[in-house]
Amino acid sequence: MKVGDYPVWLFKAGVKPSKTVGLGCVANLNGPAYGKQARWNTDGSVTLIGGVGSSDIVQCFSKTIPVPDGVEFV
Repeated sequence: MKVGDYPVWLFKAGVKPSKTVGLGCVANLNGPAYGKQARWNTDGSVTLIGGVGSSDIVQCFSKTIPVPDGVEFV
């Protein structure tokens, strides 16, 4: 089974961006080695783009990104 764009985190508290922010490559999958792109949504969730399969093991890593123009955090 493969799931499309998949929300992996939903932060109940803390800052949220005023616009969706592309996070670039934030994870690798164990098995077939390829990177996963993600986006930080205005509701605080982070979504892996392109989906995951039932046998995929997602290995995330920390990342520092610049704040895009026009984005505020509330």
